[in-house]
Amino acid sequence: MPGRRHSHVARPDRIRIVVDARIARRRQTGAAIHVNGLRQAIGVIDPPDLDVRFLDGPPGLPRRSRLTTVGNLLIDLTWTHVAVPVRARALCAGAVHAPFNWAPWWSPAPTAVTVHDLAWERVPGTFPAGFRRYARLFTRRSVRRAQRVIAVSEATGRDLMDLYRVPAAKLCTIPNGVAADLAPPRAREPFVLAVGEIEPRKRIPDLIAGHRAYFRGAPADPPPCRLVIAGSGGSEERRARDLAGPECAMLGRVDDATLTGLYRTASLLVYPSSYEGFGLPVLEAMAHGCPVLITRNSSLPEVGGDAAYYLDDPAPDGIARALAEVLADRPALAGRGERSRARAARFTWAGVAEATLDVYREIAR
Repeated sequence: MPGRRHSHVARPDRIRIVVDARIARRRQTGAAIHVNGLRQAIGVIDPPDLDVRFLDGPPGLPRRSRLTTVGNLLIDLTWTHVAVPVRARALCAGAVHAPFNWAPWWSPAPTAVTVHDLAWERVPGTFPAGFRRYARLFTRRSVRRAQRVIAVSEATGRDLMDLYRVPAAKLCTIPNGVAADLAPPRAREPFVLAVGEIEPRKRIPDLIAGHRAYFRGAPADPPPCRLVIAGSGGSEERRARDLAGPECAMLGRVDDATLTGLYRTASLLVYPSSYEGFGLPVLEAMAHGCPVLITRNSSLPEVGGDAAYYLDDPAPDGIARALAEVLADRPALAGRGERSRARAARFTWAGVAEATLDVYREIAR
């Protein structure tokens, strides 16, 4: 499939860069948000020396059965390891960028690969054995063969050095970005928000149990906050739905406009994850002035900094205590929201694009 070019005028002196953007067509994950943010920001910059082509590739099959899972695997393998390098050769690419963990098995040009996390290594019990083997094989080969490895956080960079022996000289850290919220602030409503897929490392069942204990013991003034969960899928969704009581609303997957509205009106985002390569929902909430309560592990302190509240005990009792403490002082919570907005302003897609373009210039031939 033809790539998209960000310049309307083809210049022979530009070095052509091929970016595999297919992940953005498959599902709206953090990696898809990363690719879309990078694409838009590079389009605005329109570098005079580089002609950056994003290859969208074929869409995936709806995930309905084992057969469609196998079909998607075959599409992934064919696209990544055959179609992308063939297209790069046809375009006379000076470099190839794989922005989601694994690069083509072979490439006609130097490669850069962006690694978002090594969750299958750090929390292996939360992934099927087959996926762990697949991810380990292709990510190890990708980072070994790439001329430059981009990590989206310092924590992911440390994982790459510790687990896959990536040399520090080959590694660079380019954090994710977020769009600023330019709309006038809105009044916060009495609910706390959780965002993301309902799989084991997100600890959503523990959050539901902890929130229930907080809600039942909270005083009437200020009014206790309900729990709203925006997200679906994952092996613990059924368990979470069974646990959810009347004080917990499970919305399933929501569109971007609805999610933005939730960020703008929630009193607090709660993110008790056991491991994150970056944690985009945390940054998105902060950009909309929503305070965050996060665990003190992996990359999350890099995002939250001194603007976040920290959850040091992610068991249900610890979550209940933390919610009671944080939600008791609503004026202090509002002030923390403004600090969060100011911190999020440091993470821009323009900065991501400029740093990534520098990587292209470094490796391209």
